[in-house]
Amino acid sequence: TGQPAEVYSISAGLDYPGVGPEHSQLKDMGRASYVHISDQEAVEAFFKLSRTEGIIPALESAHALAHALRIAPTLSPETIIIVNLSGRGDKDVDQIERLVARGEIIVPEK
Repeated sequence: TGQPAEVYSISAGLDYPGVGPEHSQLKDMGRASYVHISDQEAVEAFFKLSRTEGIIPALESAHALAHALRIAPTLSPETIIIVNLSGRGDKDVDQIERLVARGEIIVPEK
């Protein structure tokens, strides 16, 4: 139909149906890959960084953290993973509380 598919993300910054030409080109060149992270995985990464480092990541960044945590066990101990954190997570705390209250996500255990 030529129309964008419906999309959803817990993160408002990732909740849009679009990909810029730069991302398409980077993917085609093999210089970028894109993966799916569930809302629950993003929230678990959000809490992990908050609890271990005292840094509250934005939910957008929590998606990248979740992927880093997913692949870390498959990498050699010498491998360094860098995740760029952007935004502020304090703006997302109320949203997470609402989703927990509705039973849509589960707060990970400490």
